[in-house]
Amino acid sequence: MASRNNNTSPKKKSARAKTGTSISRRLYAVTVCILCVAALVLCLVAAGAMTGITPPGLGSLPGFGLSQTPEQASLTPVTTTLTIPSVRETNIHATVTVPEEADSDTEMPLVVMCHGFTGNRDGDGHFQPLADTLAKSGIASIRVDFAGNGESEEPFTAYTLTSIYDDIESAISYMRDSYTIGKIGLVGHSMGGRAVSLHLSDAITAAALWSPANGNGLDGLEFIDHSPEGREQLRADAAETGEYTISGWSTPSSPDSVTISSEFVEEMDTSHPLNYIRDYSGALLVAFAGGDPDLLSQTTIDDTMQAAKDRGTDFVSLYGQFDDATHNYTAQSGDEAETAEISASLEGQTADFLIAALLPDQAD
Repeated sequence: MASRNNNTSPKKKSARAKTGTSISRRLYAVTVCILCVAALVLCLVAAGAMTGITPPGLGSLPGFGLSQTPEQASLTPVTTTLTIPSVRETNIHATVTVPEEADSDTEMPLVVMCHGFTGNRDGDGHFQPLADTLAKSGIASIRVDFAGNGESEEPFTAYTLTSIYDDIESAISYMRDSYTIGKIGLVGHSMGGRAVSLHLSDAITAAALWSPANGNGLDGLEFIDHSPEGREQLRADAAETGEYTISGWSTPSSPDSVTISSEFVEEMDTSHPLNYIRDYSGALLVAFAGGDPDLLSQTTIDDTMQAAKDRGTDFVSLYGQFDDATHNYTAQSGDEAETAEISASLEGQTADFLIAALLPDQAD
C-alpha cells in the first residue's frame, strides 16, 4: 500500500488561506446581519410596548404576542345623570354610563346596579368605578335611587320589593328605548343583592351579589332586628298601623329614622331569594365581607353560599377575600389605603366577571 503524501505545495497552501479568509469574512458578515436584525426587532418591540402597536409579523412569534393594553385599547366612558319614568308615574333619579363611541345602532350589554337599604345609586362609592371599567370594554350601565332613597322624591314607605323590581325593569326598558341593548347583567349590594336574587331568570345573563340580605322570609330583616322575636313584633306593629319607624337608619330626607310600610314587611316575609339562586343557570358571583355578621347572620351567609353550590354550576366565589372589610366594603380599620385596596379588588374582580360573561369574545 502506498503511503499518503502529507506534503502540501505552496500554491495549495495559499489557496486554502484565501478560502479560510473568505469564510471568516462571510461568517462575520452573517453575524453582523443577525445582530442588526436582532437590534431592529428589539427596537420594534420597544416601540410596540410604548405605542400599543404590534409590529407586523411579530404577533405569532414566541415571546412577543404584543397587543394593546386595556388602557390603550379602551373606549371612553361618558356618565350622565337624568330622570326616567317609573310604572308608578314618578321620576326615578338615575345615572347612566356608556362608551362615548356608542350610538343607537351599536349593540351593547347592559348592567343594572342596585344599592342597599337607605343607600343610593353611588353604591358606597363602588358603582362609578365599576361603571367606568365596564364602559371601557363596551358595556353600558345604569343605576337608580330606589323609592325613598338618595334623590328619590317618594317617601320611604314606597320602598318595597315590588317597587324595587319595577324600577329595575324601568331602568332596563329606558336603556332599551335609548340604545341597542343585548345581554343583561345585574349587580346588587345588601338589600340590593336580595332584589337582584329575586330578579334572577333566563333573561339575566350574569348576576353579582355583594353581601346579599338573603335571609329566608322575615329573616331577611335581620339587619334591622337580630332576634326572631323582635322581627315578629316588628311585623305585628307594622300590620297594626300600616307602617313601622326604625331609628338609627337615615336618608337625606329623613336624617334620624326611616319609616317602612307593612307591605314591605309582608313582602319580605313571603320572599325566598335562595330558591331563585338555586334555579338560576346564568353566570353568578357571590361575595361576603368580614364585617357582614354585624348585619347578617352566619346562617344567611352559609345558606347563600350553599344555594350557589346547589345549582350544580360553577360560580365565582369571593368568600373569604374580604375578611378585613365592613359590610360596605371599606376597611374595618378605617385606613384609607386599605379601603382603596379593598374597593379596587371588589370592583376589579366584579368587572372581570361581568366582561367574561357578557362579552366572552373579549375576555382574556
